[in-house]
Amino acid sequence: MIPGIRAFGVVAFGALALWSPSPAQQKKLTTEELVSRHLDALGSKESRAAVTRRVVSGPVKHVIRLAGAGVLNGGAAMLSSGSMFRYTMKFPNPEYPKDEMVFDGERADTNILANGRRTSVGQFLTQQSLPLKEGLLGGVLSSAWALGRLEQLQPRLDYRGIKKIDGREMYSLGYRARKGSSDLKVNLYFDSASFRHLRTEYAFEIAAHLGNGPNDSIRNDETHFLLVEEFDDFRVVDGWTLPYKYKLQVEVTGSGISFGGGQSVLMDWTLTVDQVSHKAAVDEAVFKIR
Repeated sequence: MIPGIRAFGVVAFGALALWSPSPAQQKKLTTEELVSRHLDALGSKESRAAVTRRVVSGPVKHVIRLAGAGVLNGGAAMLSSGSMFRYTMKFPNPEYPKDEMVFDGERADTNILANGRRTSVGQFLTQQSLPLKEGLLGGVLSSAWALGRLEQLQPRLDYRGIKKIDGREMYSLGYRARKGSSDLKVNLYFDSASFRHLRTEYAFEIAAHLGNGPNDSIRNDETHFLLVEEFDDFRVVDGWTLPYKYKLQVEVTGSGISFGGGQSVLMDWTLTVDQVSHKAAVDEAVFKIR
């Protein structure tokens, strides 16, 4: 064999090895396969059927990144029973003592602060209640998790292939409720190797409009809302593989913002789970804002 040709063959083989598709890219999944693999990653069918309620709690850290700056440390608890859900975060701050978001099986609600306004995440979920009503908020930490109740909810799912986020390959799945508004865009993301649910993005916008001041020719640009959930640090509890780190982030940009002094808003809340119970009694009264 001619040496030069042999060397070229080695180089070419090496290049092909470097460019070879990842396992996720080698096989195109159907929507049904993706959901099935994800549910299997949560736990066995028997383990999943045995749990109908869950109480999750731990310390939570709130960070304001735009429209101000600051850090608050508090505590949080997530309670769920069947399709009902409640997430409460409490902080030692008189201006921002808590955030509450609930769904009682029929109605979604969020708390109002002493100044008569809702928080940024509360305003988002008041304008777009689908994450609460469909059991999406909180992901697999909630017994109401949407992908575990597909027969009941009958959403429209759209497998969108592989996306790379922060250098990590994930399967992307679009989600639309069977009924209701479609202006909220929902994307679920799953690890390409483990099929664990890692991220959810909720996005919508309010169109540009004329102002209501003395000069109605003043134009407010559209306002963009983005709510992102991230899940990490998975551990096995009672046969379930659950995330012990849960981050919720709100980003709002545009001139029509009614909070944050009209500035762009970026803030997040990170729950570090330290307790999970599937046996704690849950009073249905807690799923309403008092």
